[in-house]
Amino acid sequence: MGYPGSISKTFVVSASAAATPTISGASFTKITVGGAGNILVKGSGIFTYVAIDSASGTNVVKYINPSTGAAFANEAAADGLAAGYYEFVSTEEQSLAVVAGQVLEGDFVSVKLPVSSAATGVIAYTH
Repeated sequence: MGYPGSISKTFVVSASAAATPTISGASFTKITVGGAGNILVKGSGIFTYVAIDSASGTNVVKYINPSTGAAFANEAAADGLAAGYYEFVSTEEQSLAVVAGQVLEGDFVSVKLPVSSAATGVIAYTH
């Protein structure tokens, strides 16, 4: 596992927890994963590869239009755009596939472990 660096608080995330603790004025900056599976996260700077012009109207609004810096207003706003990496809107919860020993760095406001996930040993850090 990767070294978590300078941290001030550590939270162990389990499938039995309803949600991660709320941290007033702070966010999780690192997530360490012990076993492979899926985790659910909310935060900024989360990108995924998507064919945005063929995404449904309910999904396209979950992504940020790189031309405007705001969420796509509707499906028509993404017509004709090439597939590529698009940033999720920070208030949208996203499922991320992870491998054992993976360390994710970012600005996460929520980290959850779905009951159905095989991921284990998820630890979230703040500083």
